[in-house]
Amino acid sequence: MPNPLFQRDTRFVLFGLDERKISWRGVGLLAAVFLGSLLIAAIFTPPAYWLVQGWHDRTGSANAQWLLDKGPDVYFDRLRMLVIFLGLPWLMSKCHLWSWKGLGLSFGKNGNRGFLLAWFAGIVLIVGLAFWRQVSTATELNAGFSLSTLVEALLAGLILGFLEEIVFRGMILRMFYTATRQPWLALALMSAFYAYTHFKVPTSVWLHVAPGVHWDTGFFVAYWTTFGITENFDLAQFVVLWLLGMVLGLLTLKSGSLLPAIGLHAGIVSAMFFYRGSGLTDGWAGAVVLAVIFGVIAVAKTKKRGT
Repeated sequence: MPNPLFQRDTRFVLFGLDERKISWRGVGLLAAVFLGSLLIAAIFTPPAYWLVQGWHDRTGSANAQWLLDKGPDVYFDRLRMLVIFLGLPWLMSKCHLWSWKGLGLSFGKNGNRGFLLAWFAGIVLIVGLAFWRQVSTATELNAGFSLSTLVEALLAGLILGFLEEIVFRGMILRMFYTATRQPWLALALMSAFYAYTHFKVPTSVWLHVAPGVHWDTGFFVAYWTTFGITENFDLAQFVVLWLLGMVLGLLTLKSGSLLPAIGLHAGIVSAMFFYRGSGLTDGWAGAVVLAVIFGVIAVAKTKKRGT
């Protein structure tokens, strides 16, 4: 069967184009949503913070104080996510992805089995890394079992896995796929963007800022949200996140379905919820394991097209 890293598949090409044509329209739409969300969040972060501050001044509410303790960067991030969430229907319609099947969510025997196998693999991956860290560094892991913790971990994994895979592997991967002639390049670009978005406003930049929230605070946060990756850059963290994006993207290209990627992502997040002291980005061990997993998926036989 065709190698999905080197031969294009019409299922991942947007706007009804065939595998021989390219278009940067999707990448342009992505840039518009990304930059637009930054601008809107920058404008509305100070008013949102001032509203909560006024609530606290009038009532002395403990809930208002809890919200004020979050800081303007958290307000900015929540507003930005809200804008992106509200913009998803528009983006999906523009990309002709307004269906479960279009996004790669074809539920069936094979898809469900792929989800469960990948979910279990994600749990095994984090548990293995957690015990490796415990043995190699004598680190005490913050892990405990209770029914409530189990439910919270499962829900967190499913929700985060579903949402991130819809956005990154369901949409953004297709945007770069449509813009480039080489699937491996689209996969690498999507994964780089995925890793980049995980770098937030560096804590160190707040040490040189006057206390309080001012009219330009939102733009300050927007700048450091965009360029914060340049401050105290962590190469290991970036490489691990990039490789995770590569693995999740290749799973999607090989299977033609988002379900295995959602399963692996959900399993990783759920296991990390238990092992609070360990994660994929703790050093280079995660990068080594993910590189091996990518190689195994890459050389595995490709099934016939279809989900």
